[in-house]
Amino acid sequence: MMRRLHGWGVSRHKLRGGFLHTRLGDRVLHRELWIPTRESFALAVLVGLPVTIIPFLPLQTVIACAVGFLLGANIPVCFLLQFLSNPATAVIQLPACYLVGELILGGDLSQLYAQVRAHPMTAVSGHNLWALYLGSFVLGPLLGALGYLGTKIIWREPPPRRPPSGPVGQSRPPIPPVRRKKPA
Repeated sequence: MMRRLHGWGVSRHKLRGGFLHTRLGDRVLHRELWIPTRESFALAVLVGLPVTIIPFLPLQTVIACAVGFLLGANIPVCFLLQFLSNPATAVIQLPACYLVGELILGGDLSQLYAQVRAHPMTAVSGHNLWALYLGSFVLGPLLGALGYLGTKIIWREPPPRRPPSGPVGQSRPPIPPVRRKKPA
């Protein structure tokens, strides 16, 4: 991914002095925005998942990357998370959002199932659209928070390195030479 971005001219070195750098300042050059760290990746999941869950949202990628930039999240991860909402995943995402929204609004699930089974397109019209968006505004932050915590749990920071214990540039004491006995 990073090689492709470099090929397109998106690197910290190439951004310096460019349009984004002059408009957004030195913050656009911070390493964490472009190279995933534990914190920047977790923030990108926290920002990217709620935005991608909202159905029929134009400019999802722009919104996720802008919010990610403001919070210091990893921009490529925010960008890539927006591709989770596509026609292949809509069969899972939209019914889940609709179901959660209807549960919050106090809908009867047996009647709801019969209605959606008889007329599937009614789920994305009128009153049902409110349930769909309400469910997405509840599920999005919930999934984002779970993703943030999951990233923090799974991605452990490496233990701190020991300082060198000898002269500068030498991490271990020298190995003494092997003394061999002279044949008698």
